[in-house]
Amino acid sequence: MEKPWGSEIEWFSGERFTVGQFILLEGRRTSLHLHENESHFWFVESGNGELIIEDTMYLVGPGDSIHIDAEEVHRLSASIGDMQIFFVTSGLIDVADVVRFEDDYGRADKAFD
Repeated sequence: MEKPWGSEIEWFSGERFTVGQFILLEGRRTSLHLHENESHFWFVESGNGELIIEDTMYLVGPGDSIHIDAEEVHRLSASIGDMQIFFVTSGLIDVADVVRFEDDYGRADKAFD
């Protein structure tokens, strides 16, 4: 599935989990967003970037693993190379479960307080 920031492939999906991979293109970033009912586990295979979770910024690269709880505001930016991320999403899986506060692609839902 093409995204404005790259692409995403889901390998396995169920009612309470999804497993797959996404590519975040160099120089692009995801929206600043949260999921109310989903948490993420990410493993960085390649590329380097910056990850914001709530009020903290982390530098991430190959070999890093990341856990993002439901309702945590987060954003990933690819700064050096395309980022290849393997993911497991768990919780009540719903493509509509996203609240975007800031978005480079015009998809913001509401202002960040």
